[in-house]
Amino acid sequence: MNRFAHNKALIAVTLAVALTVAPASAREWSEEYEKKVGDRAVEAVLEEYELYEDEEAQQHIEQIVARLVPYTQRPDLKYKAYLIDRDEANAFTVPGGHVFVTKGLLEEVESEAQLAGVVAHEMAHNCTYDSLDQLKRAQDMSLAMAAAVLVAVLTGRGSEATYGVMIGGEIVTRGVLSTYSIEIETRADRNAVAYLLAAGYDVVGLLTFMEELAREERKKPTTELGILQTHPLSTKRVADLIDLLDEADVIINRRAVTKWDLPVVETGEIGGKPVQILKLWDEPLFAFAHSPGGGDVASRGERMVEVLTELLREGVRAFEFYIVQEKSETAVSARGQKLLTVYPEDAALAGKSVGDTAAAASQAIRRALYQERLNRLYGDAE
Repeated sequence: MNRFAHNKALIAVTLAVALTVAPASAREWSEEYEKKVGDRAVEAVLEEYELYEDEEAQQHIEQIVARLVPYTQRPDLKYKAYLIDRDEANAFTVPGGHVFVTKGLLEEVESEAQLAGVVAHEMAHNCTYDSLDQLKRAQDMSLAMAAAVLVAVLTGRGSEATYGVMIGGEIVTRGVLSTYSIEIETRADRNAVAYLLAAGYDVVGLLTFMEELAREERKKPTTELGILQTHPLSTKRVADLIDLLDEADVIINRRAVTKWDLPVVETGEIGGKPVQILKLWDEPLFAFAHSPGGGDVASRGERMVEVLTELLREGVRAFEFYIVQEKSETAVSARGQKLLTVYPEDAALAGKSVGDTAAAASQAIRRALYQERLNRLYGDAE
């Protein structure tokens, strides 16, 4: 179930605003020309790349497209989805509603929300005729040449300003823009957000996927990165997307649409004595060897894991953890849920007071969540 809250009236306004971004070239391209270029571009893609045969994945993509298309600017367009056998994460659309998704993208995404976000973004490009706009500076091209150049642009082959395209056995070099501009990408993001909200997808999936690509771009700016070749990313673009979600009153819970490791309890040792240690992403949070009333120590740890896991799934943030002191009990809580109670035996094990032990556990949780944030921005340290 998608874990994001929104106001229906606000979604309607967001959708209306986004869809008033009229197709920039709707009057410049006839349906006949769009179809011819699109069909020829599809032929060019399939001449170079093999289809990826996976019936379940194919149906999945088609279902996503079908769910999104009623909320686009072109709800009557007959979309067709293709899976191609390429290892890099990439997706692109060609005129006429043809959406291509690589095997690598299917393996890269961490949730349906992320996949839907990428597909929605590509459909947005199609709805505003962005790929046809790429050919404006070369309107004297033949149909075959235009389609070949378009495929070169969309699949990320060529230099920044020119492409050498094989036509009829000859290399033809044409000056065309090789990538969509940040402005075009931001417009596609805005429209994609509207589609996703209206279709009931968790739009945070688009944000997290774009953040992942931006992080890879920062780490390896000169490496071929699939979708990055045709989708320029920047800190500003990701920030703009966050602003869009804020405008739509979307709660940004990245854990709802990404994969992450659950907290665990491991056996350790303190002063030569066996203890149980609650850990979150390799960060030790709290050590204990006592259970109140002579109960099972393992069960106490399982309860901590259960509560912390649920809080994390709900998107709890570092500042939401606090210390509660009621009568003789000191506990670390968040969102009204008690995560762990610190007993005198726990404090003695740590060699601290009960209050200091609780404070140390709370600080450790915050460190783990802060490190999670850094990892999302910059990746794991190597």
